Amino acid sequence: MSLSPSLLCVFLESRMAANVPRPYLGLAARLSQIWLNRWTLLLSVIFVHLLLTTTLIKKDLQSAQTEALAACLALEQTGSAFASLPHFMALGMNTMTQKGIEASVSALATTYSVFLSSV
Repeated sequence: MSLSPSLLCVFLESRMAANVPRPYLGLAARLSQIWLNRWTLLLSVIFVHLLLTTTLIKKDLQSAQTEALAACLALEQTGSAFASLPHFMALGMNTMTQKGIEASVSALATTYSVFLSSV
């Protein structure tokens, strides 16, 4: 059902004559003032994304910190072992030197005893 242009003009003139208050803003302007519009939704999605990202980054940083601490402890133990390596090498060398001297003295004693028994 369509209104003819003259009928529409009569309707509008009757509304204006009745002093009916008209809205100051049109429909598009009133709809743009709604809080839940596309920009608000976009900003809320970005905010939620940032919150999720920060929690994931915090978890990753804690994981990296524990792994770095474990790596540092392992490196410290390895460095300690390498630092004490000369000590252990000296102990082994002293033991080998002691056994070598004892073996040479024992061989010299055996040689003297064989030499004395043959004469």
